Amino acid sequence: MTTKIERVDQQRGKNRQGFLVWSTIFFISWFIRSGLKIAEVENDTVFTVLLVVLIISLVLQVVYMFKDHRLDVEMKQDPRLKEAMNDERIQLNELRAWKVGFFALIGFIIFAAIVSLLIEINDMMLVYLTALLIGFGARNTAVYLLDR
Repeated sequence: MTTKIERVDQQRGKNRQGFLVWSTIFFISWFIRSGLKIAEVENDTVFTVLLVVLIISLVLQVVYMFKDHRLDVEMKQDPRLKEAMNDERIQLNELRAWKVGFFALIGFIIFAAIVSLLIEINDMMLVYLTALLIGFGARNTAVYLLDR
């Protein structure tokens, strides 16, 4: 039999894992879409399928985000849970994860700058959004891996 702290920790891990899986599916679909857009491929069927995958993955990410938020509310109501689930190790992991996300974002911007020397990228909004997605994705991945 597990304690409430262990149950909450396991549930938080499952929520983060689910969010990470659907984020990865989103990123893969986004990169395929971006590559096709940069290559100026005109195939409405492929873009429609990718759009459906993007929407489904976003909806499931929101579901896991709300589950994690509900768990955070439960943790804040119980002082023992709050103390156990927000110790110095977890705070340090959060700080490290933000650093990983920041450097991933910077790395992608440098990569995009180098690629733009070789091919012309007409859609800068695509580059900006992709950079943000990579930064947040790297942060979420780092949080999940550091908390394991």
